[in-house]
Amino acid sequence: MNNVVEKALELDQFGNDIPDIEQGGELTLSDLWDGTGDVPQESWSIQLTDSDWINYCFEVIEEKEDPLDNVIRITDIELL
Repeated sequence: MNNVVEKALELDQFGNDIPDIEQGGELTLSDLWDGTGDVPQESWSIQLTDSDWINYCFEVIEEKEDPLDNVIRITDIELL
């Protein structure tokens, strides 16, 4: 498990479904994003506490008709 993801799981006060993804991993956008709001283009953040977030930075490597099916590669995972 990624150390940042592990720390995020410890901090999470909202019972989020925090994806256990490694930097460099490829997945579909739906594995990361729940479809709420605008389609993320470069990153997606999940609130962990009132002031802490986990941010997944990514690049789109294959666009699909449905944005949820876009294939992305994680470029960085950080706590904000």
